[in-house]
Amino acid sequence: MDYGNWLRPILIIVFLAAPAVSVRIASHYSDDPYLQPLALTAEGLAAAGEGEEADAVAVIDVQVLWGRDWDGQITRTGLRRIIGQSLKRQTDYFRFSIREMPGNRVTVSFVVGPNRYGPYAPGGMSDGLHAALTAQRMAHRKIE
Repeated sequence: MDYGNWLRPILIIVFLAAPAVSVRIASHYSDDPYLQPLALTAEGLAAAGEGEEADAVAVIDVQVLWGRDWDGQITRTGLRRIIGQSLKRQTDYFRFSIREMPGNRVTVSFVVGPNRYGPYAPGGMSDGLHAALTAQRMAHRKIE
């Protein structure tokens, strides 16, 4: 029985898929939000507008300042997932950025056009999230 005829295409597929699979596994288990598989996302589409209105909808810019000495329970990936899930229920137009800063605090700010809401601690960011979504809806009505 000749295994070379069917083994060769399987090996080619495995070698082509290995980099994508390894990046996906690494992004799942690491705490690095920048280690994500390449894909077209709503956040990426919003980032293409560089903070301007995309299809007559204002973009919510979520800015997180992450203290280098942070030792709390929430991780970068966890915070990104919580905010992303909350925003995706209401809008597709948001951009998320994390910057490191000295200290042991984490703050979240929401920017919609010229309006800035925050900084908020991760536990109290729901007020800022609500304000940003309201500002986005008001900007949308103003454009119409």
